[in-house]
Amino acid sequence: MGDTDKNAGHDKIAPSSSDNAAFRPDSIPTSQELDLFRSMVQTVADRYEVLEEIGRGGMGVVYRVRDRETDEMLALKIIRPDLVTDTRLLERFKRELRLARRITHANVCRVHELYRTPVLVFVTMELVEGETLRSVLLRRGRMSLEECIGIARQVCAALAEAHKQGIVHRDLKPENIMLDRSGTVKVMDFGLARSVETVNTLTTGTLGTPAYMSPEQVEGQPVDPRTDIYALGLILYEVFTGVVAFTADTPIALVWKQVHETPLHPRILEPSLSPVLEKTVLKCLEKDPRRRYQCVEEVDKMLEEILKAPTDKTKKLTGSGSRHWFFNAPPGALPRPPRAVAVTLLVLIQILYLSLYLVALAKLETIHIVLNHFLPDTGRLMVEVIRVSALLGIGLRLYLLASAAFDYKGLGNDFRRLSFLLIPLDALWSWSPLLLLAASKIGSLAFACIVALALLPLSQRTVVRMAYTWTDE
Repeated sequence: MGDTDKNAGHDKIAPSSSDNAAFRPDSIPTSQELDLFRSMVQTVADRYEVLEEIGRGGMGVVYRVRDRETDEMLALKIIRPDLVTDTRLLERFKRELRLARRITHANVCRVHELYRTPVLVFVTMELVEGETLRSVLLRRGRMSLEECIGIARQVCAALAEAHKQGIVHRDLKPENIMLDRSGTVKVMDFGLARSVETVNTLTTGTLGTPAYMSPEQVEGQPVDPRTDIYALGLILYEVFTGVVAFTADTPIALVWKQVHETPLHPRILEPSLSPVLEKTVLKCLEKDPRRRYQCVEEVDKMLEEILKAPTDKTKKLTGSGSRHWFFNAPPGALPRPPRAVAVTLLVLIQILYLSLYLVALAKLETIHIVLNHFLPDTGRLMVEVIRVSALLGIGLRLYLLASAAFDYKGLGNDFRRLSFLLIPLDALWSWSPLLLLAASKIGSLAFACIVALALLPLSQRTVVRMAYTWTDE
């Protein structure tokens, strides 16, 4: 593969007015439109075997393909037809791809070729077997500090190489960051990248994604590597807190916030974050580019220092020779299953307790009879204790279930504050299977239930610590 642009026998792109009609999903295709579609498919099929669709984005649809000539697996992006009709935009896109090909780095997805025909434009690029950072965040939620910083430093390395080549990404976001199966980060979609030498003369509009655009992009001001540092700061904010820095109902309101508002400090959302890490993220998000880090190497250096600090702290926690049990292990010694697993376990435990309370209330009269038979002097008092504790328990469990359902990030610290109620309450109810023993002869089952329920309070505490931020005071 030689030149970036392959014209496939055509010097100009001159699609007819029917080109756009062929891609209107609500229209009934005519025979002419079907012929156009078959022509497009044949153009790709002559060289590539299309295996499956692997993604969609603002520029078009991406497919996994096999190159029939080289037997190589590639990603093939078909550019949106409405963009094909804009010759000026296409020429600009072609120039930007030429710039992107100058970046050769292990953390940058390699762009191979741009192909043009009168009805179709597509790009071939390196196929990354993995998932986007956005998918990882949606699937796993919070990640460990080491994982987050490892990803961030690889993004820094990719940006540093691009900036050395005079290229600004301009559209950095979790959707454009891929993680392959070995954990290597690949920064993608340099199609919106722009040469630093030529970007200052651009007057044809603003490119980027509103949630990750810098203030200077929003205002149409000149951009430089510090623009990417701002976007990196937004990604760091989201990775470390689990919350996007700015949200709004419309893109216009969102970009207004990028210019005029400051996000909540990360430690308000995640108190376990270090002050140094918070300061690093907020410095990346300064509205004035002159107050940000001036190059990504500075960000990378700070992240490296932050990574070393908790390592030393962990050694102090675990290197003293003392043994920790599962329920009181320090954060660094806790297992790290997928967050969804921990949250699911937490929800199931709340449902178990909720069911226990509801059954007790429904059978309160029966319980009263049993207790009066065995404990005639205190039976009435114990029934009232059961009634009050069950009502209190229902309120607490409903709060925990609602917090988990809405993924409230402060649930961990709320659970810690409520422990003085939850743990005694759960300990009390762990003896409830004795009612089985009193009401029947199922002695072994009753004691087995007591043992299981006795372990739940502290196990529940550990599950909460694995799924949510927990700040010991």
